[in-house]
Amino acid sequence: MKNFYKLPHRESTVRNDSGVRSLPAGRQVAFTPRNDEYGFTFVELLVVITIIGVIFAAGIVSFSTITSRSRDARRKADLEAIRQSLEICRSLTGSYPADISSNVTCSAGVVLLSVTPTDPKPCGTPAVASYTYSRPTTTTYTLSAPCMENESYQVTNP
Repeated sequence: MKNFYKLPHRESTVRNDSGVRSLPAGRQVAFTPRNDEYGFTFVELLVVITIIGVIFAAGIVSFSTITSRSRDARRKADLEAIRQSLEICRSLTGSYPADISSNVTCSAGVVLLSVTPTDPKPCGTPAVASYTYSRPTTTTYTLSAPCMENESYQVTNP
């Protein structure tokens, strides 16, 4: 039945050599010979896999850029939270705390930050997860994030 074409409720006709099927009512329909091999060629598969690879590579680069920017934004927000606590401490006691490694506590015993924020992705060997705080005098300080990935960022007292 390979070379037969059946119409519903009509008798079958045979394909002639010119590629045209003759129908019982005297009508003719153009016929394109069909390839009996199913599937895709190697070149078609190669092109599709290459396109998917290029899209995947672009997505990975975009994803890594976005994640590094989001970590930097988190670092800036953490430094601002610490800065606000330091400024409140200065307004309460007249000086900045000597150490903020575990929490921000004023000299009067008031705890402003129970846990000092840490870096979202520690860097260096050994891994440094804390932000750098230095207090040269009781009224000045410098706060920085050593692991910034795209730019340097430092907070000092106003």
